[in-house]
Amino acid sequence: MNKCVADTADLTGCVMRRCGFTLVEMLVTMVIIGILSAIAIPLYLGQIDKAKRTEAVQNIQALRLIMEQYHNENGCYYMPCSPAPGNQVIVGAANIQAFLPTFSPGNTSGMLFNYRVEINNGGTTYNIGAVLLPGAVSAGAVCAAGELKIDYKNNKCGF
Repeated sequence: MNKCVADTADLTGCVMRRCGFTLVEMLVTMVIIGILSAIAIPLYLGQIDKAKRTEAVQNIQALRLIMEQYHNENGCYYMPCSPAPGNQVIVGAANIQAFLPTFSPGNTSGMLFNYRVEINNGGTTYNIGAVLLPGAVSAGAVCAAGELKIDYKNNKCGF
């Protein structure tokens, strides 16, 4: 079945058959698709980054709760409580899981963030941080660019 428009005459009187779309119609369609893509793709990619960041926030908040549970059970944030153990740093999800077995961030081989637990002042305070791999979390409670941190008083930075 032929989908062409019936014969029409142009300005010179010649009879033409019109089939398909004109170049202008095709260009307008491509411009519309381009504009929609320019809006939709960055929004989609932004949602992926937001989901990754949400995972890290949930993991460090879970770590904070586990650290508080550890303190309630042991009287300090790192054993042995007496004599004071000094400052301790645990880096990496696998090492943190060895110290706090209830911490379950998911598959540790496919982690997107590097985690750090820093226990200070003889086991009486702590800071927990996360940063997108391959970065390393800086020491202390102050956030560097791209870091998420929480301390024993639930003070947060980077959230």
